[in-house]
Amino acid sequence: MIEHSERKRIKKEIQEKSEQRKLVRDENGSIVINMIVKDDDGFLSEFSKYETPIISNDVAEFLEDSTQSVLPAEKLTLNVESDCIDEQEKVVYTKAIKEYYTERYVGNEREIKRNWLLVGVLAVLGVIFLAAAIFFDNSLNQTLWAEVIDIVAWVFLWEAVDIGVFHCRSLRVKRLRYLSFIAMTINYHSVGQSAKEKSTD
Repeated sequence: MIEHSERKRIKKEIQEKSEQRKLVRDENGSIVINMIVKDDDGFLSEFSKYETPIISNDVAEFLEDSTQSVLPAEKLTLNVESDCIDEQEKVVYTKAIKEYYTERYVGNEREIKRNWLLVGVLAVLGVIFLAAAIFFDNSLNQTLWAEVIDIVAWVFLWEAVDIGVFHCRSLRVKRLRYLSFIAMTINYHSVGQSAKEKSTD
């Protein structure tokens, strides 16, 4: 078991690192993401639906992990520091980032539409089953069947609420995040150039 003094020391170290990693904004108010690329061989995915290439899952994971604590609608600026990316690759990589998140945005919009359609179907089924439960109870005096149908009705209605409120909210958050990545400003610097700019500031 970790001793109390050791826990305090670890917490202090984590707090110091957290202070050093606070979100930084540029002169335009955008959240700055710094990305150091030592080897760009894995920057692009080997697969793409269209002619425009897309970034690899590793790059996407880095970008999304870097913005976990950022509000989804925030403006972003990506500063890529690398000595192995040439001018032509800068253009390709920028397009690949935009293309990757454009595909994600389109897929997300389709899922939102499917979910709302499902919400509508479940809500209608829930109302129909509720009406059937009332009919069985009042008109046919079938209390047992009325209760069974009533339970089924509330299951449909709860599923509709769950999808509409919770799942669709999650998708709306993703929509804002994808739009932020699509609109993100992307700058490229050599490692030496970036260090010089920081020392000048």
